[in-house]
Amino acid sequence: LSAEVGGDCWRDGKDLVVRPGCTLPGRCIKCNEPAELPMRHARFYWHHPALYLVVFLGLLLYLVIALFVRRRTPVTLGLCARHRQRRRASLALAFGGTALGGVAVMAGIEREIAALPLAGIAIVVASLMVGIIGSRLLVVTRIGENYTRFRGAGSQFLETLPTFYRAR
Repeated sequence: LSAEVGGDCWRDGKDLVVRPGCTLPGRCIKCNEPAELPMRHARFYWHHPALYLVVFLGLLLYLVIALFVRRRTPVTLGLCARHRQRRRASLALAFGGTALGGVAVMAGIEREIAALPLAGIAIVVASLMVGIIGSRLLVVTRIGENYTRFRGAGSQFLETLPTFYRAR
């Protein structure tokens, strides 16, 4: 299978390397099956991992700094029907679980049942984790001036891309 790309995306081991604003080939980034149309326009954000140390000075300070120093890159990518449905199911489970957990917290407070709010909080946290992990398309590992690196693309998809060679 040949790569149907015009020099915008490559593979580098398990990494997907793209130029900013790249449109990936019309195949699922997870399994390499034909992508459902329309393809998804996604915006990815990244900041240097050392910035997480600012959290120890305060969460609000970290959020404000991260908002200003983050880099972003748009990418158009495809998902097959199966992976698109799996992503939607993860998001629905996250929203439903969060609502259910919130109801459990409120009911526990109203009825003075100590275990119910704790169970509700656990449900909310678990639901959010399912939503974040299950709906994630790709994980940005670095956004540079000319290239963005991602993890999470399927090996079948990566195998169809040319190898990334960078002048050192």
